[in-house]
Amino acid sequence: MMTFLSTVRETLFSREKVEEKEKGFGTFIGVFVPSILMLFGVIIFLRLGWIVGQVGLSTTLMIVTSAAFIAFVTTLSMTAIATNIEIGKGGVYYILSRSLGIEIGAAIGLPLYVKQSLSIAFCVIGFAESLHDLIPQWPIVSISIGTLIVLTALAYFSLSGALKIQVFIFVSLIASLISLFMGGGEFISPSPETFTPEPATSLGFWTIFAIFFPAMTGVEATVSLSGDLRKPERSLPLGTLSALLVAYAIYMLIPVFLVKNVSLELLSADPLIMQNIARIPSLIILGIWGATISSALGGLLGAPRMLQALAEDGVVPRIFARTFGKDKQPRIATLTTFCISFCGVYFGSVNVLAPLLAMICLICYGVLNFSAGFETLMANPSWRPRFRIHWSISMLGALLCVLTMLMIDAGAAIMAVALIILFYLIAKRRALSGAWDDMRYGILVFFSRFAIYQLAYSKSVAKSWRPHFLVFSKNTEGYSNNLLEFTQAISQSKGFLTMASFVPQELDNEKEKQELKRTIAKDLQKQNIQALVHIMHTHKITAGMTQMIKSYGLGPLQPNTLVFGGVADNESQEFAQVMKEAYLKHFNVVILNENRSKDLLPLQDRKLTGDIHIWWDEKNIENSELMLILSYMLQTSPLWKKTRICLKGIVDNETLRKQEMEKFKQIGVSKRLPLDVEILVSDESRACFYPLVEEFSKNAGIVFISMRAPKINESMEDYTTYLNEITLFSTNLPPTALVLSSKSTPLDNILK
Repeated sequence: MMTFLSTVRETLFSREKVEEKEKGFGTFIGVFVPSILMLFGVIIFLRLGWIVGQVGLSTTLMIVTSAAFIAFVTTLSMTAIATNIEIGKGGVYYILSRSLGIEIGAAIGLPLYVKQSLSIAFCVIGFAESLHDLIPQWPIVSISIGTLIVLTALAYFSLSGALKIQVFIFVSLIASLISLFMGGGEFISPSPETFTPEPATSLGFWTIFAIFFPAMTGVEATVSLSGDLRKPERSLPLGTLSALLVAYAIYMLIPVFLVKNVSLELLSADPLIMQNIARIPSLIILGIWGATISSALGGLLGAPRMLQALAEDGVVPRIFARTFGKDKQPRIATLTTFCISFCGVYFGSVNVLAPLLAMICLICYGVLNFSAGFETLMANPSWRPRFRIHWSISMLGALLCVLTMLMIDAGAAIMAVALIILFYLIAKRRALSGAWDDMRYGILVFFSRFAIYQLAYSKSVAKSWRPHFLVFSKNTEGYSNNLLEFTQAISQSKGFLTMASFVPQELDNEKEKQELKRTIAKDLQKQNIQALVHIMHTHKITAGMTQMIKSYGLGPLQPNTLVFGGVADNESQEFAQVMKEAYLKHFNVVILNENRSKDLLPLQDRKLTGDIHIWWDEKNIENSELMLILSYMLQTSPLWKKTRICLKGIVDNETLRKQEMEKFKQIGVSKRLPLDVEILVSDESRACFYPLVEEFSKNAGIVFISMRAPKINESMEDYTTYLNEITLFSTNLPPTALVLSSKSTPLDNILK
């Protein structure tokens, strides 16, 4: 449609071709005329009088005003977009795909293409109805099919011939309207009953609105003309809005004129009443034919080009993008459009097709308004339209489109939205990609900014606490998926998970760093692990760990739980210093014995046979409570849901064993945790701890063991020795998580 309208202007004004080509088109020639041609279609002559007869004058004026207001706001939004980017082939589809991404563009573009194809049938049926009234023996369906075949052949074989027909359209429309307003005086004298009670009707306001609304659509076709205008920032808003206002005035005047000259009963019964009251009846027929044939032919030239644009972007098979002849016409797309229009002609009618077209138009208009509103609201530097409107106007337009859809038919609106979502999911699954930037990233940043500031200004709530992991991998070449699988099983994509990996200082190259980051991120996505990837240059891993512990995070989005897989032996003392730094910075710490945690992975490829074992530490209650929380979250993951949480303890005698059993059972009841309790008795519980753990947890799926924090006056050598001892011990166990809780974690409130 966009290419078609541009070519029409060149044909209409061939005398000024060279001058206009150099200087561009003005407002009247470039925008107003094609907009009026799109606004005056089958509704104005064949259904406007019927609408007045169905619902009365006042309701009709409300319907016209409501539809015009939605179109007016949408036109403002489209004009803003059109003056910010150069609109390419596909018109509205081009705008949506370049603004909101190819998936949303495809989801809206496909129904919009079908809408344009059905609009052809809509106009052809209108032409057939008027001809059928003149020649009743000719069936409407036969006339419609014959007309569709002729117009398709004209569009298929002779573009120049199709364009020449448009020369008389604008003049014929003006002549038919003048003939209408000059008539009526000798037809039927007004009577009081014409202005009093509203007629009884089974059709409501929104049903009639759905039939009328397509009359106020089509102005969006002019957005592709911005590149051909001398002053698009002036011509687009002035031309489209003036066309809308003129059309609105005429659509308001005709009902008033009809009610003053014809009874409501006759208006409802006679679709061609305008011909009967016009000064020159034949001009009304000419206007009907001109409006319907022009719109149908315009659709046959515009819809295939939208299908062609969809094919060029890979949304539909590329065969639809093939062109033929010196004019490079998309003939395969034209034949496809003919087939869809043929189905509309054969199975539909004006009153059936109009609500369907209205629903698709409202979805399209709503998304257009949303796009323009968000672009203005985000105020990115790339958004510099020459015609500006306030974001609230566009958002109001989007809201009105949604409400109107629901009022027309909530069920049909939900089905239409579901169809759009289905198309979107299909496009997403096909992994379509465009070689252009869109605004989706900006929308995510906008909402993220709002959420982050709200979190920063709000007091943290213990009830909403959950672990946000910062996972330290040894290096990028051998980053540990088992650590990530462990944390992913606990967080289940409901908390933040960051994988930190390190590269040597001598490889400090930004390009290599980004490539590594993309490679790791792609690998994690294949394993369904949602994680942020952070690559850091450092000569020593422990130095990188310390730096990230001190500085990583954004406002309230700070990790609260660190996960380590251990470090090289020559960095053990530096690692002890990292542990101390983490504890002082109030982080929870988990050390997973990496050499054995490979048994956890890949989780989806093995069947778990062991349970979750927790070894209770009475001296470090915070550690024990954190282990309970982590174990519970781990058990809720799909892989671990059939395992048991076994709470184990060691006491010195049988009396204490009974007391501990009762206490642990009470913990399970009061904390609402499904615990299996086992208390072991040993005379030397401290000395026998390691052997007992090895014996009674050798078949566990995973073992949680408490580790102590560095003491106040403890030397780094002593704490290093402790860490080496406990990590060495864990190598003889099944997958083991050594846990150290922060003093600031609200464990009591979490376990209430």
